[in-house]
Amino acid sequence: MANAPHLEARSFGKIAVPTPGTPARLTSDASLRVGRLRFAAMIGEVGRVFLGVAGMNKANGVGVIKEFWPTGAGGGVADKFVVESSNGDLLRPADYYIDANTAGERLIVSYWIWVPNWAN
Repeated sequence: MANAPHLEARSFGKIAVPTPGTPARLTSDASLRVGRLRFAAMIGEVGRVFLGVAGMNKANGVGVIKEFWPTGAGGGVADKFVVESSNGDLLRPADYYIDANTAGERLIVSYWIWVPNWAN
């Protein structure tokens, strides 16, 4: 189909939590809308990392969407979580936050946006 839009992958990279108990916002760009978000634990991390929404509290679970288990120094299969919009690019990455039990622990965060295809 000519000029059909398609999803293009992009990445925020490794998002770290500087201070455990103080959730780090994924991005401050409230205008960014995406079709899919993928969160993956880092191989080799030793503490748990949490994904949530504004006001999240990892201690009591309020606002927590997903808890990522560490692979540890020995490696292993990294935990992942995908959020996908069924209506196109309606997800707003700025609505998501990351917290951790250990300072500096991270998640790799990728996203997909709809882009036009100008090929004929």
